[in-house]
Amino acid sequence: MVIVKTCRFVGMLFGTVSALSSTRPTSAAFDKIRSTTAVLDPMTAGQQPVAPSALLPEPSNSNTTKKKSLVVLLPQLGEFDSSEYCEYLIAVKDALDKADISLRIIGIGDTNSAKAFCNFTKLPVENLSIDPEGSLHKELELHAGPNWNIPDFVSDNVLMFALNQLPGGAGAPETLRPVARAWLNYLAMCAGIGAPGTLREILRGYFGDTTSPERFRNDDVVKAGGRFITIGPGVGPVKIGPVSYNQWFADEKGYQRPVELATVRLKNMVEILTKWDAYVSNPLTIDLRGATYLFDADGTELYSYKSRGVLTYSETMSRPLLFLAPYIGEEMARNPLGLPDTGGGKLTRGRGILKPAGKAMGLLAALFRLENKLQAKLLGAEDADLATARKQIENDIGSNKIVLYTYGLSPFSTEAIAVLDEIGTDYKTIELGLEWFLLDKERSTIRAALLDLTNQSSLPHIFINGKSVGGLFTGTSDGKFPGLAGLKESGELQKMIA
Repeated sequence: MVIVKTCRFVGMLFGTVSALSSTRPTSAAFDKIRSTTAVLDPMTAGQQPVAPSALLPEPSNSNTTKKKSLVVLLPQLGEFDSSEYCEYLIAVKDALDKADISLRIIGIGDTNSAKAFCNFTKLPVENLSIDPEGSLHKELELHAGPNWNIPDFVSDNVLMFALNQLPGGAGAPETLRPVARAWLNYLAMCAGIGAPGTLREILRGYFGDTTSPERFRNDDVVKAGGRFITIGPGVGPVKIGPVSYNQWFADEKGYQRPVELATVRLKNMVEILTKWDAYVSNPLTIDLRGATYLFDADGTELYSYKSRGVLTYSETMSRPLLFLAPYIGEEMARNPLGLPDTGGGKLTRGRGILKPAGKAMGLLAALFRLENKLQAKLLGAEDADLATARKQIENDIGSNKIVLYTYGLSPFSTEAIAVLDEIGTDYKTIELGLEWFLLDKERSTIRAALLDLTNQSSLPHIFINGKSVGGLFTGTSDGKFPGLAGLKESGELQKMIA
C-alpha cells in the first residue's frame, strides 16, 4: 500500500513538472505591447486606449487556440517606410487570415494621419492603431539614429532658420530644440550615419535589383513638381516639362529595374510632402524607427526584426516578407504583389550600361551607312564583288540557325555572344575584323552587302532562321524585330531557337 501511494505521488509530481515545462513564458515584447495604455484607437478620435485583447489575444496554451499575431510597429505614418511596407502587408492580408494570423499595425500619428494613411494605402482602419507620442516605440527600445544632441553653442535663431527650411517648419518655441534634435538624428540616418543598410537600400532603389520581382505596375503613373514631371504609365515613359523620352530599360521584364523602386518611393514622397501637416502629427518622434514581431498563440516570439535605418523595414529587403514563408507559403511570401518575377536575376546579359550606349549608337545609323558604302568603294569593291558577298551571306544564314556577324573588339559583339551563351544555344560567329576601320576589301564588301540586304550597316548583326533580327539593342528597320536583347526580354528569342 505504501508503495502504491508512493508511486502515485511520484506520478503526480512528474505530471506537474511536465505541465509546468510545457508552459513557455511570454516574450518581453509581447508583455509590453499587451500592457501598454499609450496605443489609441483612431476610430474613437484617438481618445480611447486600445484594449489589450484588440492588440494581442490572451496568451493561450490550449490545443484548440492556435491563432498567431503579427504586430508591425511603423515609424511616423508620414514616413516613406510606412506606406511601402504596408503595400506588402495589405497584399497578404487574406493569406494571413487563412493562416490564422491576426494583423495589427501600430504607427506614430493621430486620427488625421490615420485617416490620410488608410485612404492612401487602402489599409482597413480596424487593423491600425496609433501611438501619438511614440511611447510604445520607446518602451520597446526601437532605434532612433545615432542619438546626437544639439550643441549648446548653436543658437535658437540658427535652429529656427534651419527647421523652417524643412517640412513642417520650426513649430512652437518650447519644442524648438527637441524637434531640431529629432531632425538631426533623422537626417543623419538618411545619410547612413547610425543607420546600417540605409545607403545600400537607397542605391538599390536607383540601380535596381535582379533578385527582386518588378515593383511598378504597368498602369502606375507618378506626377511630381506640380505635374512638371510625369513618369508612366509603367517604367518607360518620362516627361519633364516639354521633354519626353523612354527609359532605356523599358522593355526589360521580370525583375526590379533601375529607378523602379525609386519611382514608387517618389510616389509616396509626393503624397506625404503635399499633405505633411496631416501625416506628421508629432515631429518630436520623427527619428523613431519601426519593428516587426510575430507571436505564437502562447505569447512566445516566433520572429522579430527591429529596423535600424531609413527604408530598412525588413532584414530581407529584396523580398521583405520572406519571414512569413512558413505560414503563408513560399510563393506568396516571395512575391506578395504578384508582379512579374520571371527569373530576371538569371538572364542578365544584354542589360546594363551598354544598353543606353547601344541605343545612342542608333542615332549615328545614317552616318554609318554612308561610311559603309564609301569604305567599300575606296577599297575597290565592284558590283560583282557585292553579288558574291550577298551569295556568301545567303549561304551562311541559310545553312545555320543562328549567325552573328561581329567585330573582335566590339563590346556589343561580345555581349551579343554572351546573350546566346546564357540562353544556351548553338550559333555561328563570323568575325569580319577587329573593327570597321580595319577591314580589308573582302570584309568591307561583306559589310556593304549586309547593308544592301537589311538596311543595317552596324555590327553585331544577327540572323535567326534566315531572318535579320537586327543588332544587340537596335531592331530591324521595318520594326518587326527589336534586336537580340529585346527578343530575349520578351521571351521571343527562346521561342525562336526552341
